[in-house]
Amino acid sequence: MFLHKEAFDYAGVVSLGGDKWKEQRSFLQSTLRALGMGRNTMAERIQGEIDYLLTNIDGAQGEPLDISNLVTVCVTNVISGVTCSKRFNQEDEAVLQWLKSVNRLFELVGSSAAVNFFPFLKYMPGDMFKFKELMSIIKNLKETVWGWVDKDHREINLSDQEFNDVSHAFLTEIERKRRDAVASTTIDEKNMVASMVELFNGGTETTANTIVSAVLYMVNFPHLQDQLFREIEDVVGLDRSPSISDKNKLKLLSAFIMETHRFAMMVPLSIHRLATKDIHLGGYTISQGTSVLVNFDSVHRDESVWGDPDIFRPDRFLDADGSVIVKKELIPFSIGRRNCVGEALASMELFLFLAALVQKFEFLPEKDGELPTMVLNDGFTRRAQPFKVRAVSRPK
Repeated sequence: MFLHKEAFDYAGVVSLGGDKWKEQRSFLQSTLRALGMGRNTMAERIQGEIDYLLTNIDGAQGEPLDISNLVTVCVTNVISGVTCSKRFNQEDEAVLQWLKSVNRLFELVGSSAAVNFFPFLKYMPGDMFKFKELMSIIKNLKETVWGWVDKDHREINLSDQEFNDVSHAFLTEIERKRRDAVASTTIDEKNMVASMVELFNGGTETTANTIVSAVLYMVNFPHLQDQLFREIEDVVGLDRSPSISDKNKLKLLSAFIMETHRFAMMVPLSIHRLATKDIHLGGYTISQGTSVLVNFDSVHRDESVWGDPDIFRPDRFLDADGSVIVKKELIPFSIGRRNCVGEALASMELFLFLAALVQKFEFLPEKDGELPTMVLNDGFTRRAQPFKVRAVSRPK
């Protein structure tokens, strides 16, 4: 697609295809696994951010609070720690500017889509489709990531098999490729920056928005919030933090997260895919070389699958015995070989953050009897409209 060329010069795991994509995807997956994705080492990193979040929410002492920025900073710290060993606080101007830019980027992806199909529009006077603004934001994001990598102060030891973060792994592998005179490879600085920007954007916006939306649904459905707390009280207790080992036992929470994915659907459309051969589907022919967007909403709102898709009902993911039902039609991270590379990390974050929030606080509307709207703001990604909650500490 045109935007992949203009924005990233066909670099990064999202924009690459074929063997180049396979190399980049394989490298990122192996690197994330080595850094502990899906294991206790990653859970410990996440727990540190959870503690920071709980402390700051507790500091409001039950007064109305918009938790969205605070949640986003904590989620950003998880991915920034994984990618370049950086950590920020909620007053840090660097991360606040980053988050502002990322929010704007997702707003502009939709409005600039026309340039994908009519590239000459970028030469039109002014910036009717906000394409120039979009390119400026992406340029600034790449420069910011490059600064956070801080290449000149990184020690690269090719005999050392361990690395601190994704950027360290990239720089080490780049040096190894240079030493071995590997000519054809995507493991270079351009792809490193592009893939890291993609990890940052994908690892903050959707995960943070899902957590905030889950809190929104707790406020709107207090009986569900109470059931979630009772489950955690019974399974985990109140004297220790929930751990990833509790996940299989916290069945209602798992169902609640699944329903939040389905109901909110933070990414309603897939990123661009390419038909690699002629396909006949539903009476239509999709020709080889056609760009395809998958409508996830059509799956998550299909009445023939869900029966009552417009009702928020977590028990649709529980059977008569209370066991979790995994439905193939639930696809918040997409499906296939090009599904979200950070799915395991995002799933771990969602479970640990929400379990801790439910255990620690009861979330109430800003004003009694005035529930915040559940209508989300649409864009390339969705997010809850601004709302405040009163977080009342649970008695131990």
